[in-house]
Amino acid sequence: MSSTAQDPSCKKKKLLENLREEVAEGLRYAHSRANANTAKILEVASFAYAAIELLIEKGLVQTEELDERKNVLAERLLKKFTDQGMGVAYQDPEHEKYEFAATVQIDCRSCLPFCKAACCRLAFALSRQDVEEGIVRWDFTHPYMIARRPNGYCQHLDQTRLSCTVHLHRPLPCRAYDCRNDKRIWEDFEKKIVSPDLEDLFQRTAEMKITGPKSQ
Repeated sequence: MSSTAQDPSCKKKKLLENLREEVAEGLRYAHSRANANTAKILEVASFAYAAIELLIEKGLVQTEELDERKNVLAERLLKKFTDQGMGVAYQDPEHEKYEFAATVQIDCRSCLPFCKAACCRLAFALSRQDVEEGIVRWDFTHPYMIARRPNGYCQHLDQTRLSCTVHLHRPLPCRAYDCRNDKRIWEDFEKKIVSPDLEDLFQRTAEMKITGPKSQ
């Protein structure tokens, strides 16, 4: 038996990884059911709140008015649910990431001293492919958003080298994202002048990770 196989720390790490995968499998099932229930509850709640508002205002309800008010309230409730991290987020539409041919080519290494890997602080939803593949980690508290550290950076960023530790398996948004025209990051990409709001972006992403999304 090799010394590595006998190393208690290696065994512990393997057990923890196995445990995490088992928990992730269970949560994927639970979240799929929760997502279906959330959609149905949203529909029922929209009708209920619309009926209450119209009953109070007019004392009677007509189908056309109820449908119109239901749509307005559905958008309002959907925004509230989303702000509070309720439901499950997936990429929409989804694409096969390994067949994606339009990968953006940017000399990131020359930009890093200026942007400080700002793109690795942006929040986005993973695809079903990412989640089922089990390599890219997602945030258990906000399924299936990319997992991030308390400082807002992606869980998979090597912060010493500012490099991606899962580059071959990176999600589609990482492959397709083009920062050059993103005014949150660059005021002038060609001149390497960062946006004056960049530090605010860093602050907001850190606060989102610590406190979670706030309802409106």
